[in-house]
Amino acid sequence: MPDPIVDAPALDPQAGLRDVDQTQWANLEVLLKDTAPGDLAAAVRTFVSAGSSAVIGVFNDDRLWASLVVSVDNSGKPASVSTVPGPARESDGDMAKAANEAVEWVQAHHGPCSLGFFVDKTHAEALLGASDKATAIRTASASGGLVLSPVPPALAIALA
Repeated sequence: MPDPIVDAPALDPQAGLRDVDQTQWANLEVLLKDTAPGDLAAAVRTFVSAGSSAVIGVFNDDRLWASLVVSVDNSGKPASVSTVPGPARESDGDMAKAANEAVEWVQAHHGPCSLGFFVDKTHAEALLGASDKATAIRTASASGGLVLSPVPPALAIALA
């Protein structure tokens, strides 16, 4: 049976799942249930450099509620999908600290990280439902509900 998370970003069916936290996975399924199938795939193609990974974290009540790590191979094709594990999820209410630890974990276990996108759940839901994604990202940033690091050049240009 196909996995809804792998289907949601329209990743290659051969993209392997690794280090998946089942609670975060279930939360991702809830978050992505109404997402257009091509939205996440387009973001991966646009903002994740070949031979690198992206990490997305969604916070709820000052804790990492869900995460998604997508690693792409040297041709830019999604190679693996995972979540951030236990110790890197602990933030003590500090999204920036948790974001830094998650990026460090990705770099240690998946190689270079070209995108780190961390947002609170309210703004994640707004972003997924927005027709103007750039405005939704700017709104999250202006309210302190977003940590974006590292930022790929294509995303920096899109948000300028």
